[in-house]
Amino acid sequence: MTPHRHPVRTLLPTLLLLISAVILVLVVLWGHRELEFQRTRVQVEEAAARLADPYGDAAILAKLSRAQRDVAAFVQPSVVHLACRDTAHRGPHPTRQSTGSGWIWDDSGHIVTAWHVVRGMDEIDVQMHDGARRDATLVAGDPLTDIAVLEFQADRTIAATRSDVAAHQGDLVFAFGSPLDFRFSVSSGVVSGLGRDTRDASVRSHGGFENFIQIDAPINPGSSGGPVTDHRGHVIGMSTAIAADVHTTTEDRFSGVALAVPMTMIEAVVPQLLSEGQVRRGYLGVSILDTHRPVTAMIGPVPMPGGVLLSQVHPGSNLDSAGLRAGDLIWTIDGEPATLELMEGWLRSGVGALSATHLLDGNPLEPREISAPPSPAGEATVVSLSSPLHRVLAGAGSPPAGVIVSTPVAGGPADLAGLRRGDVITSIDERPTRSVDQLRAIVSSLPPGTTVTVSLWRPDLTRGAGLALDVDITLADRSERFDP
Repeated sequence: MTPHRHPVRTLLPTLLLLISAVILVLVVLWGHRELEFQRTRVQVEEAAARLADPYGDAAILAKLSRAQRDVAAFVQPSVVHLACRDTAHRGPHPTRQSTGSGWIWDDSGHIVTAWHVVRGMDEIDVQMHDGARRDATLVAGDPLTDIAVLEFQADRTIAATRSDVAAHQGDLVFAFGSPLDFRFSVSSGVVSGLGRDTRDASVRSHGGFENFIQIDAPINPGSSGGPVTDHRGHVIGMSTAIAADVHTTTEDRFSGVALAVPMTMIEAVVPQLLSEGQVRRGYLGVSILDTHRPVTAMIGPVPMPGGVLLSQVHPGSNLDSAGLRAGDLIWTIDGEPATLELMEGWLRSGVGALSATHLLDGNPLEPREISAPPSPAGEATVVSLSSPLHRVLAGAGSPPAGVIVSTPVAGGPADLAGLRRGDVITSIDERPTRSVDQLRAIVSSLPPGTTVTVSLWRPDLTRGAGLALDVDITLADRSERFDP
């Protein structure tokens, strides 16, 4: 007979084994955590020693920190906070208010700020960096560049130092002002881009002429009018706008893109506001188009329905022998409005009476019977008049950016200097002109009588080539004219 075993005695060894295993695991975990803690402690002590070493790597950060403190100490005395009121405002609110920033221009008591901060305000309170308050009056403003000049008591003031060096992409910058009414703040970043406009960015802009410096230093409402400086504390621009979707209904907040009026424009506008109370703008004397515009924008009123463009004609081809060339606008084929289908049919047959003008020189081609052998595929490229101008110019090697001259004004500076219809202006005084707005901004910031170097590319559609030229042009005076 088999003796009966008590259940507890049977399970006891197993329980003891499990308890031992749990204790072992806990001991191992505790030991691992203690080891990790001791390792962390050692790392902290080693890092502290390196950070305290005056000759270690942290010395670079210490120098950077001291340099940034020096920039703030150098610039802040020239920065002001503005509180503006329109006490004569008639509306649901008896007093309209705005706040912004500004900076001291000279030792004669002039402050530069953004026009949209002081527009329509009859009381302007200036707070200095040390807390002192003074009244200011508006000298003059220019809505098209969003620049205004104020005047106030000039004793015990320090003017900002203005940069005479152009900003470059990647440069370190500092933005001073009163974002969201946090007064006399400073933020840092880099120059993200140059020659920016807001046409394609869907952002709000307060000025009419746009050639902004883009920075990523955080700014917010209240920063407008404040100086943007380089690493030396020299002013390179003025905060004017925040990139914010024009369709949003909430108040603008910094989204990583801020725009500043460049110093070159400020230097051209402020002296005129001080001496004349207004800005006399240089006049180049051309009608210009962005190259993304369609061919019809350069033609003007279309003389008849239809129409196609020969963007490429190979030299020595049947079409070339028939007297056609790149840039010809074909209006009719056998009296019918030209279409891509009709033109392709003519290319296959080589017979038909065509009427045409040329896109660049406007010289008419009399309707005539053209009998030529059928043209093999690839001898010509035909596009519709809705095609962008850059597609037409690309066949001649057009530069990737620029604005196209649609019409030089007869007797104007550009006409007298030899600019032609179809010339692509790529820069003025080495400042890129990637859009119509940028060219206008550059020209409008320069007073009449200024001689500028216009870099351009002149297409030869017939040869499928182009020529780069530099032309010196003296800007004319055209009062109240805002086209270049």
